[in-house]
Amino acid sequence: MKRVLGLDASSTTIGLCLVKYDEAHVELEHVEYYKPPKKGNIFERLQKVRAYISDKVEELNPDDVALEDIILFMSGNSTAKTITTLAVLNRTVGLAIADATGKPPYLYNVMAIRHKIKQDKKLPKKEEIPELVAKILDIEFPYKYNRKEKIAKENEDMADAIAVALCHVYVKRASK
Repeated sequence: MKRVLGLDASSTTIGLCLVKYDEAHVELEHVEYYKPPKKGNIFERLQKVRAYISDKVEELNPDDVALEDIILFMSGNSTAKTITTLAVLNRTVGLAIADATGKPPYLYNVMAIRHKIKQDKKLPKKEEIPELVAKILDIEFPYKYNRKEKIAKENEDMADAIAVALCHVYVKRASK
């Protein structure tokens, strides 16, 4: 079976998963999230992110790595600072992957991902992704809970990482 590491990297949370697949099966092997540091010099923070990603690539040893590409405009959230921070962190993750594997990650934009994983004509909304990927994988989504015992927001980032990996699986299968 092939193994793909899927990543959804933002400045607040990095969703990460490992999916095993062949022509007939797809299986979730690992999923987690990482909170990039908020304090300190920007370069020190980026170094910590880069080290974390490098360690994960070494630990999980994927055949391929797929990364959700940056989005240049976010309605209601599209400030230069937001976009710049997202772009720098996303590309730092990409460089860490390239350094660790010797090849760049596969980049998929959010619309391509949603089109690949949709189950009908309607594109899934962000909050629907956890249950959609669970349905595709025929699993219960491994929800994480916050201190107040409510479903943590980071589950959406973990689900997005799974969606990225599934998109890659579908692209690879279609190319054969």
